[in-house]
Amino acid sequence: MASLNRFFEPDGWQEDSFTSTTGKKIRYGHAEPQGEKKGTVVITTGYADFREAYHETIHEYLDRGYAVWMMDWAGHGGSEKNASPPKKGQTVEDHVEDLRKFRQEVVQFDKSQPVFLSTHSMGGQVALRYLEQNQSDFNFAILATPLVEMRPMGTSKDLMKQAFAAAVEGGLANQRIKDGRRALTRQLTAERKDMREKNPVRMGLHKAFMLLNDKLKAEDPTIGYVDSLFKSTEKTADENFLRSIKTPVLFGIGKSDDVIDNDSVRRAGRLVPNAKTTEIEGGLHALWIDRDTQRKAWWSEIDGFIADQVKLKPVPPKAVPPQHGGP
Repeated sequence: MASLNRFFEPDGWQEDSFTSTTGKKIRYGHAEPQGEKKGTVVITTGYADFREAYHETIHEYLDRGYAVWMMDWAGHGGSEKNASPPKKGQTVEDHVEDLRKFRQEVVQFDKSQPVFLSTHSMGGQVALRYLEQNQSDFNFAILATPLVEMRPMGTSKDLMKQAFAAAVEGGLANQRIKDGRRALTRQLTAERKDMREKNPVRMGLHKAFMLLNDKLKAEDPTIGYVDSLFKSTEKTADENFLRSIKTPVLFGIGKSDDVIDNDSVRRAGRLVPNAKTTEIEGGLHALWIDRDTQRKAWWSEIDGFIADQVKLKPVPPKAVPPQHGGP
């Protein structure tokens, strides 16, 4: 196990916020590597996660010479939760727009170096939508156990989709689903309980962050949010959609992941023109905080993928003029 310092905020971490297009405060932070800088990575999380759970990942990228910029999704972590009076509930499209604003208006980077995206699970769904719409914003992307399609559920999947669509049509889009966060993360919670037995330090600290700061917990989703997930995954399941993504993508699969549909990730890896798919033996859904053996294998794949992309020397995206603080 690495030094415990890797599980805490890195030296020089600076935190700020920007206002999303739906009027919510989005928490973000950034840090520069010590020594030579090789590029910039933009990190986003999976559903119900938060920046504090990614400290070790942040250190990994900093140690490799990459500046890190990371945001919490609206309704997640340190970003704004449901306000009083309540504001409009989030949708996948809102997440895509928040990432666009973060990447294009907040993140600062050297135009002569690569800037890339690193994300997980639900963040992978947002990433696919984003890459299809903004082909030149990232030189490449790293997607760990991404949500590409909803898991097969027989006829119940279609019935649920129809029920949520009908509720939205009936004006209930912004209605919160009581205990919806727990329902959506039930499989994640079960996986992490098992991980704590084999990975006590890493998982114990992960839980401690939430116990010490209850405000990091994600808000319950709205009916409109779940409806948008159904609709968005229908788009990312489309063959033409996947073939249209030209950004090089590394798809990471945990072979023991029972949270997402791994076959849909394999299919996406075949259809996205510049994609590479890697499968981590024994890997679980939470690849970024998995056990040491699986994390080592995952980072080895990441290092090889980045090296290949740097050799290709892609044309860097257009740089954003430096800004001071959040907009």
